[in-house]
Amino acid sequence: MNTRGHTAVRPRQRLSQRQQQLDIAARALEGDAATLWIREHWSALYAGDPHASAYASPQWLLAWVAQLPEGSTPLILTVAEGNTPLAALALARHVEQGDRQIVSPLSAPHAECVEVVGPGASRPGVAAAMADYLTQRANSGLAIALTDVPAESPLARELLSRSGWHTRHVPNALVHLPLAWQSMAPSMRRQHAKRERRLRTGAHDIVYRRTRTTGELLAAYEVLDQLHSARWDSSPSPTGTDIRWSDILRHCTSGVAFIASITIDGIPAASQLCLFRSQVCFSLRPAMNPHLGRLAPGHLLLRRLSDDLSSAGFTELDLGRTKETSGQLGYKQQYFPEWKKSMSFCTHPSLSGPE
Repeated sequence: MNTRGHTAVRPRQRLSQRQQQLDIAARALEGDAATLWIREHWSALYAGDPHASAYASPQWLLAWVAQLPEGSTPLILTVAEGNTPLAALALARHVEQGDRQIVSPLSAPHAECVEVVGPGASRPGVAAAMADYLTQRANSGLAIALTDVPAESPLARELLSRSGWHTRHVPNALVHLPLAWQSMAPSMRRQHAKRERRLRTGAHDIVYRRTRTTGELLAAYEVLDQLHSARWDSSPSPTGTDIRWSDILRHCTSGVAFIASITIDGIPAASQLCLFRSQVCFSLRPAMNPHLGRLAPGHLLLRRLSDDLSSAGFTELDLGRTKETSGQLGYKQQYFPEWKKSMSFCTHPSLSGPE
C-alpha cells in the first residue's frame, strides 16, 4: 500500500488554477434532496456521458438509494455551470457504531467502477472541484473511503495530486471481444480445449441461457441465489449477502442487467449477473455449483457468455475487481485480459475497501 502524508488544509482553501478558469466548485446534496436530484437530473447526465459505465446508470443508483439502511443517506456531489449540471458523483454517508460517520460510494462495495458522470466529467476543473471538496472534508475529520476509482480517470489524477490520502491499487481484468484465442499462450488454449473434451466425452447435456426480460431476470436470480447459498453454506458469507438483490434487479430491469446461466444434465451449474451499457458488459456476481467443480462450470459459462456477447455485438467484458491471489489472477488470465487498475482513496488504511 502507498501511504501519502497528511497535511492540514487552511480553513479557506484556494481554488486550483483550473477551477479559477471555470469559476466552479462542487456542491453537496444529501438525503431527500439528493434522491430528488438523481431522479430529475441523473438520466440526462448519464445520456450525455457515453464513457460512463453501467454502474452509473440512474436505475442502478436509485435501486441502491432504496437499499440504504437506517442511519445512512445519499450524498451527491455536483458541479454546474450556471443552472446547468455538468457532472456528479454518487456517494452515501453512513453512521456507524460510536456515531462515526463515513462517506463511501453509493453502492459500495458492489460498485466496481466509481466515476464522475456527466457531459462535463472530462472538462478541466470539474474533477479538481470534486477532489478539492473531498480533500477539504477529509482534512476536517470526515472519514472517507472512495473505492474503485479508475486509475486513469481525471478524479484519480486530481486526488493523487493532493496530500492526506491513503491509496491502494486493485487490478481489474478487461476482456476484449471476440476472444483472441489464437493470441493466447498454447498452454491456455490446451486447458480450454481439455475442459471441452471432458464434457463431450461424458456426453453431458449442456444448456446455456441469457435472460431477455425482467421476468426472466428475476426468476434466474432465484437460481443464482441458491448457487451462492450452496457455495457459502459452510463458510463465512461474503460481504453484502444481506442485500435484497431481487429488489435491486427489479429497479434495474432487463434494460440494465441480465443473468447468464449454464445447466449440466439439467442441474444448475453456474450463473452470472451482469450489468451492461452499449457494447460493454460488466461481470458482477458469479456463482458456481460446488458439487460440479470437476467440470469447471465457471469456465464453461465464461466461454459461452463470451461467444454469445460477441455475436450480439458486445466489444468488452469487464471481469472487474480481482484479488491478487494466484487463484483469481490465474483464473481471469486464461481469457487474455487487458489489466487495468482501480484505486482506493481513504482517510485511513482500514477503510481501503475489499481486497
